[in-house]
Amino acid sequence: MLKRIIPSLLLRGGRLVKGVNYADHRDAGRPDTTARAHNAQGADELLLIDIDASREKREPDFVSVAAVARACFMPLTVGGNIASVETAQRCMNAGADKICVTTTALDDPGLIGKLAHVFGAQAIVIGIDVTTAAAGRRLYDHRTGKAVPGLVWKEWLKRAVGEGAGEVRLMAVDREGTRTGLDMALLEEASGLVEVPIILEGGAGSLDQVADAMRKGADAVALGTMLVFSDNNIFKVKSFLKNAGLEMRL
Repeated sequence: MLKRIIPSLLLRGGRLVKGVNYADHRDAGRPDTTARAHNAQGADELLLIDIDASREKREPDFVSVAAVARACFMPLTVGGNIASVETAQRCMNAGADKICVTTTALDDPGLIGKLAHVFGAQAIVIGIDVTTAAAGRRLYDHRTGKAVPGLVWKEWLKRAVGEGAGEVRLMAVDREGTRTGLDMALLEEASGLVEVPIILEGGAGSLDQVADAMRKGADAVALGTMLVFSDNNIFKVKSFLKNAGLEMRL
């Protein structure tokens, strides 16, 4: 299977933002302009998450979703308080190819199966946000900024895939935006539990780290800060990975 590089775009108020550990967000440009640039450079997919939708208890920004979809010709995954088949269908109608559910699946695990039944498992990505502290790894809820009580992340990962998710977006929250390195141990733990593709995200700081993650089992790596606030671009990243012996689309 070819490895993938997926730009991770965080949407707030019609603009893209990028932060550290899910906080301190800075402006990162227009969604459609950024999507067009990633498309021209050869990104394999795009991930677009409306980060305020859950906290504000609203549907995703469909206007921005449609603008991004028009600007690119690659699979587009959309997330942000998608709590029903109807909302997911509106995302698809706006141009999404896949749906990413994270906290809404925690609230209603049966939602995963409902979405998979309508759109197919291959179109459903489960977001697993994990934070690491002295007490160990815990699921993280960005709405409260705290660990999810009473739910073991490994058990939730297995259940979510069992419910019908066809792909996993695995986020190391403590590393998000820091460029301190991808969490290889977290990847190894998750890879041993499920057989669906895993998108690893959080902490990528060098091309060597991305290559290492792919060699150790990541089917894709989602990049945010590394693309926004450095001299890297998709073409440079994929060329490096191909030269490193990884099977990439170019």
